[in-house]
Amino acid sequence: MTETNFTITYGPLLTTTLMKVLDSGALTDNVFNQDVTLQWLRNSGRVKVVDGGERLRLGILDAKNTTAQWYADYEALNSTAMAGMTSAFYAWKQGSVSISINGRELRSNSGPAKIADLQKEKITQAALSLTDLVATGVFSDGTGTGSKQLTGLTAMCETTPLTVIYASVPLANTAWANQAQASVGAGAVNLLPKLRTLMNDCKQGKGGMNGQPDFIVTTQSIHETFEALVFPQVRYEPNPKGGADAGIQVLKFKGAEVEWDDYCTSGCVYCLNSKFIWLVVHRAANFTMADGGFQKPINQDALVTQILFQGNLVTNARKKHGKLQGVT
Repeated sequence: MTETNFTITYGPLLTTTLMKVLDSGALTDNVFNQDVTLQWLRNSGRVKVVDGGERLRLGILDAKNTTAQWYADYEALNSTAMAGMTSAFYAWKQGSVSISINGRELRSNSGPAKIADLQKEKITQAALSLTDLVATGVFSDGTGTGSKQLTGLTAMCETTPLTVIYASVPLANTAWANQAQASVGAGAVNLLPKLRTLMNDCKQGKGGMNGQPDFIVTTQSIHETFEALVFPQVRYEPNPKGGADAGIQVLKFKGAEVEWDDYCTSGCVYCLNSKFIWLVVHRAANFTMADGGFQKPINQDALVTQILFQGNLVTNARKKHGKLQGVT
């Protein structure tokens, strides 16, 4: 097989096969379903696809409208122009994973069926690698890889609120502070009371501001500590099949589901409110293939393409999220 046929024959075939996978949503499903927190964001409708913009902008309320008043009859009403609103700006963060197939692999797996099987293996590998990249970013502070990493929960929920500027909002804006409980210490003693306080802090605001967090994510070890604390309170119904199940399938605290995530920062518990958090993704780089499909590098016996991600994790009400830090 000549080098020309190598490109002409297999380039369109590989491109078409990958495009079918991407169009079916199978690769996106794989990425989101491989990680607990990414899956929660998707299942709660918190993945938002947008068309563009230099940066991501979200409006935030940071003060009351003080013209609200009681009045009688012809009394003059307060028409003072109010501010009380500002903007949070998030930079686009970009990620990619390459899928490459060299000439030997193609020639050893000649025929469309064998090549399709080979590519499925490559796509699976790429999806798992891209999951690792994005899921790690979800729990990052955004400074990794020269600040090119996703701006994640470590930045959104600071251990000491208002220490570092986040989303271009000045530190003087105290309404932009997240909730936090630091130096929690022994989980067996302090986890439940500290978690109770944190949940109530996140709920603060007239009318509860759309309620408290509905998702709590932590590490495996802290999750197991939490399970041990609630286990004595569990009541069991007779099992018609006999025997007993000593495990707890779904853990909740004040109605919020409690999960553990391999990627969660050690010693941390994050309390998140799904009404105020999104993973925003650019429509043209929503785990999509690079323009042109599979291309042959001028100096390699191979065909290569990339799957692209462009987005960031954002919130418009930072005070509705919180973190426990230093749980042992």
